[in-house]
Amino acid sequence: MTAAQFRTVQQELDPTTAVGEIALYDADGKPLDLSDGGQKITGVKATALAAGAAPTATLANGVLTIGIPAGAKGAPGAPGSPGSAGVGVKSISLTKGADGNITGGTLTKTDNTTAAITVATA
Repeated sequence: MTAAQFRTVQQELDPTTAVGEIALYDADGKPLDLSDGGQKITGVKATALAAGAAPTATLANGVLTIGIPAGAKGAPGAPGSPGSAGVGVKSISLTKGADGNITGGTLTKTDNTTAAITVATA
């Protein structure tokens, strides 16, 4: 495995081709030579690093792994608008059958809408 530093070239990228330039350097700051029998890059993998970490690059078995630090945390956004008021239970009215067992009922919500209560026996 070759440990390397990488530096990006600050240039405008063409979004239609998504081509950029990355130069790889060894620990002494010398460019890595990947030609003439050197390692070949057969795949590229990016990994997220913590904000403030130094970028990293490793080349192992043909896979170039680039560690990209997270950007600095941005300022908080504007508060959102308040959500709609919640609906709670205002009352429950149960219905008994002739045998005295609960057979159903009605739930009244705090917005005065109702819902039927179904009772099932096991």
